[in-house]
Amino acid sequence: MVKSNHGETNIFNITNPDLYRCQILHYHNRLSRLYLAVFKGNDRAVPPVFYLLFSDVGYFDCPVTWQGAGFDIAPPDDCIQLLLDTGLVGSAILRFPNAYASITDHARLYVATTATERPIRIIANSANMVHDLPAQLS
Repeated sequence: MVKSNHGETNIFNITNPDLYRCQILHYHNRLSRLYLAVFKGNDRAVPPVFYLLFSDVGYFDCPVTWQGAGFDIAPPDDCIQLLLDTGLVGSAILRFPNAYASITDHARLYVATTATERPIRIIANSANMVHDLPAQLS
């Protein structure tokens, strides 16, 4: 079961997530879906162990591939701050206390850190672990 609440850690419940390598597999811009292939170890000849699917993606900041698959969900204020920093929402939202509650009900900031301490940031509505890809991506 994937965790979905703000502030939760290791949301995919991966044992030893630092042993896994993530790689962007596909971003479907019409559906705002980001697929990551997850490999165990560094052998590039081995197929992915599973995939991570982020849905309703509004923003992502990450390299094409990185070591580590431990994703957390940041607090709502961190999500709002990144939305402000990137211009996805305007500063007018700050004038109304709790006005952004409806945004953070539907947007989460998923964060991970690579083995080299580079932050991975993805703003999306949901995240899931999948074992099979849609036919058009296989």
